[in-house]
Amino acid sequence: MDKKYSMVLFCAVLALGFSACKKNEARITVKEPDPVIGATPGSSLNYDFTLGVNLNEQADAADMNDLADTKTKWVRSFIDFIPVYKAQSAATDPKIAAFIALKSKGYHTVLNLKFDFRLQGGFPALNSSDWNGYISYISTVLDRVMPYTDVLIVGNEPFIEANQSDWNEPLNTFYKAASARVYDYFKTNNIDKPIFLGAFDNMYLSGRTGNAAINSLLNFAKSTIYLKGVDVHIHHTTNTEMLNSLKYVGERIRDDQKMMITEFSLVKYYESYATTDIDAAFIAAANASTSDRIYPPPAGVTKNYQYIDYALKNPRPAAEWYAFWQYSPYLQGAKDYICTSYENLKNNGKVFAGFYALRQSYPFNTDFTETTDPWVMNGLFMNRTVEQVDGRNQKGYSFLDQFQKAVQGQNPCQ
Repeated sequence: MDKKYSMVLFCAVLALGFSACKKNEARITVKEPDPVIGATPGSSLNYDFTLGVNLNEQADAADMNDLADTKTKWVRSFIDFIPVYKAQSAATDPKIAAFIALKSKGYHTVLNLKFDFRLQGGFPALNSSDWNGYISYISTVLDRVMPYTDVLIVGNEPFIEANQSDWNEPLNTFYKAASARVYDYFKTNNIDKPIFLGAFDNMYLSGRTGNAAINSLLNFAKSTIYLKGVDVHIHHTTNTEMLNSLKYVGERIRDDQKMMITEFSLVKYYESYATTDIDAAFIAAANASTSDRIYPPPAGVTKNYQYIDYALKNPRPAAEWYAFWQYSPYLQGAKDYICTSYENLKNNGKVFAGFYALRQSYPFNTDFTETTDPWVMNGLFMNRTVEQVDGRNQKGYSFLDQFQKAVQGQNPCQ
């Protein structure tokens, strides 16, 4: 074999080998790093149980004297993300500014990022400009709030703030992407603060616990190492429902994860009595009163919801509001709600913090009807249904007293 032929043969073999390598290389699939693998931010935080105050999105409306009187050092709020994104107003939004100011007042702060897609008519298309814009703008919001935020929660009430047809997809994909964006931001900026996901609401209902989309997002939370836990909202009728919610969710997170209860209330319990008659004992007490400012309701106000509407439009003396609670068996039966809830949450072992409403949020000149959700019955302070005294809002019937004891290490049930 001459040298020329040998060289040609060698080149042909080499070319064939190179071609085979290229073909094999084309068949190789490069797996991107799994976005759920990584350290867990916030591991150094003290997770001893505590009670905090829930301001929702209204840090700008909260009375700071009322907040100080609660004795807590923990405050929770949320950002209504989509309007802020559309206005590109993270740097100027007054509600965000009010939340940020809480840190300078000495509070530990918890913030939910709320994405209300139901109000938008649904989610944007996957990878559309709006979809990518929302995910990208998370970093802009975090630039603004994270120096003043101790715990960040991805979501507020995903399954309330989305049409049920979207619960599986695109909801699951969106919240996974939003969580990954937050984690990437934390890694890039060396932020060692916990990330939670949620909130999971009404988890005592079979329509929630049996829903595959909800359980899929719970499974994501459990399998995602960088998530410290989940947020749970418990608005219920019975104590058993609260316990069932805690049990169901608690059994579906890791041993090293926690639950946060950033909202809890008996709103559905109060709602169940809205159309019942005002108790005769309250009317009798009001008619018997001569000097303590307990007045009977006007003619035509005969139902519980009607009395609440009357009080919202004509704030009552504190003594009258307290008498309404004392002499209404359904309200008197709920007077130890903070005490009972404190025991439920603390004894669970997996709950990091529970947050209760500070105030009554209800618009002026608006009817309170038989179908209105009675959130106004929940607050620690009665800033709408009760007259101020010396410019100060008055406390609720029993809740503030129990709350103060709990956060100061005393037994709220005594």
